[in-house]
Amino acid sequence: MELLKKNIHTERIKSKALLQIPLETDINVSDAKPDVSKVIYDCGAIKVDEIKTGMNKVWVKGKLCYQILYQTEDSSSGDREEKTLAGMDGDIPFMEEIYLDKLEGTDRVVCKTSLDDMRVHIINSRKLSIQSVISLEPRVEESISEELCVELDNTGDADQKLEYRKKSLDYLETIVKKRDLLRIHEETRLPAGMPDIGTALWKNAVVSSITFRPMDEKLGITGELSVFIVYREDTSNRINWYETVIPFNGSVECQNSREGMIADVMYEIGHEEITIREDSDGEFRVVGVETTVELEIKLYEKESTSIVADVYGVSCEVQAGIDTRQFLDLRMELNIEEKLTRSIKLEDADPKILQVCHSDARAKLAETSWKDGQLRLNGEIELQVLYASNESSSALCPVKSTIPFEIVRDIPDMSEAQLEQCSMSIWIPQQAVSIKDSAQLEWRGSVNARLLIYTTKNEDILTELNIEPINADVLEKLPGFAIYYVKPGDSLWQIGKKYYVSVGRIKEMNNLTEDEIKTGDKILIVK
Repeated sequence: MELLKKNIHTERIKSKALLQIPLETDINVSDAKPDVSKVIYDCGAIKVDEIKTGMNKVWVKGKLCYQILYQTEDSSSGDREEKTLAGMDGDIPFMEEIYLDKLEGTDRVVCKTSLDDMRVHIINSRKLSIQSVISLEPRVEESISEELCVELDNTGDADQKLEYRKKSLDYLETIVKKRDLLRIHEETRLPAGMPDIGTALWKNAVVSSITFRPMDEKLGITGELSVFIVYREDTSNRINWYETVIPFNGSVECQNSREGMIADVMYEIGHEEITIREDSDGEFRVVGVETTVELEIKLYEKESTSIVADVYGVSCEVQAGIDTRQFLDLRMELNIEEKLTRSIKLEDADPKILQVCHSDARAKLAETSWKDGQLRLNGEIELQVLYASNESSSALCPVKSTIPFEIVRDIPDMSEAQLEQCSMSIWIPQQAVSIKDSAQLEWRGSVNARLLIYTTKNEDILTELNIEPINADVLEKLPGFAIYYVKPGDSLWQIGKKYYVSVGRIKEMNNLTEDEIKTGDKILIVK
């Protein structure tokens, strides 16, 4: 008797952890930079440089890269000092040891990072303090290869006649699992009428949106880069700024990829470089952006197959080897968009608003919960706005605000365990700031979230068969024929297994067209 098997590949989380740590340091302003009067704008990003693994431990080495735009008093005109802007950047290194249960030295660890909070304080005009909180989420995912018995070759010896039944198994087949790199090379030019760039004080490029689409033999990637620079003009030395959105697209090779697959892609921004270049006229008007996007790619295909669930012998004794295995399936894919609006009022001491120059909104998820059939996403949007004012000689003035949000969706028949396996991405695809009056702004935007909610289920799998002749004593005790009265919970399968009769034979003897029987029915059994 031969077991006909099908080989499948799936995933499961072997181990994961979460570590939240503070990063604090004091930084000195370099001698080439002017004194600090006021911090205008700041941003930070976590970069992981190296991950080392050991038995039940992982070491994550990286840095917090920061950028600061500040107001300073660096020039004087007669008896009056004029305020202007300057910028500085740097990084804060870290190395953390994290306990990961079941981790082995050969396992590959993926670490998700997030900058939960960053604040810049002035100690004195030549020294700043940076206080931040970062989260590190390392995890190990195992690739599992399973052999499923999908059929029995029951065409052999008549003394080994078997009865078997099948069941349907839904699962996710892992088609692609790989790490790759997308390189982005884009450029933009200053619009006609804007002055040439002399010295760049602030250069920032952010991937504001990104989408992934499985295609034939590759993964298509499209997105947008939000670019913002603050610079001194080449001739007048005045402060100016430029903001634009650059669309980009690309692809990475993914063998066996096909359209319609489920893409679960985690990404981090790696190396980033923004350069100011000359155009064909020799004027510094070209902004070049080079960045890398580090990708952790998993492509799944939703499969459904029939497998052998149970076996018994009709003309022989069968010992079936049954083992419980774990399978990954997709509970649901959820795409959420929530529109938000918020009024932001200036403090009495703040300069009045003349023009909005730039805004940066970042969504941070604080809690994901499921209760009473509802999924709740709670978090906040950290908003920074730069505006110009006639009352300020420093060219740009800052406004910071926090916008809380709660997104609620009805999702019945879910569990907290499924939520723990959820793969989630959250971003702000569009946002705008308008002026309500000289002391008040209005922010409008939307929060988008994509959730892949997985479920892990245990299934009994037939792994082997041991076939022997029926014991003579058993044969002696079997009746030539019998009337069996159906009891609660009985099935034709159980009755046939008890009397060594196939289900098809029982249905034939009792003129049954379906497998369903009910309590009290009389079933004729013929040996």
